[in-house]
Amino acid sequence: MAKRLAERGGLEIRAAVDDDLPALTALYNHYIETSSATFDLEPWTVERRRAVWFAKYAPTGPYRILVAEDAGQIVGMAYSSPWREKAAYATSVETSVYCLDGATGQGIGPQLISALLEALATEPLHRAFAQITLPNDPSEKLTERAGYERVGVLSEAGWKFGRYWDVALWQRPIGRGR
Repeated sequence: MAKRLAERGGLEIRAAVDDDLPALTALYNHYIETSSATFDLEPWTVERRRAVWFAKYAPTGPYRILVAEDAGQIVGMAYSSPWREKAAYATSVETSVYCLDGATGQGIGPQLISALLEALATEPLHRAFAQITLPNDPSEKLTERAGYERVGVLSEAGWKFGRYWDVALWQRPIGRGR
């Protein structure tokens, strides 16, 4: 059974479990196919998502996935990933938030990022980073409200849907550091 982290207004936020993978994969695949929010180009299968992505996460620690569930349906996810692979980056994470198509603008994203940052606060982390493909006003507002500061823009960082996209880089202090 998944550990419940928070419940507000019928929305339950908890650690992701293996049984969530079909819903998480479908949620994420929507963004692959319809938006520049992710630079993945091909939809994932559940099996590949389990082996390549989900296997890297744990219910505790610096790399974790939280889900928001409403009336038994997953309506969003937030996760923290390694910022970069080199060992000196171990005290930094990248955070990401995705909401189910049709569930945006309902306060799910702010609850998810808040719960994730709260869960990570006791970890030996120093910085959280977020990357947002521009333009994306809702994600920028969410990130700013969560205490991140925009620190730069990577121009024409990715090619998707027949064009180049800029990516804004955001950061905030997190955790207890070393």
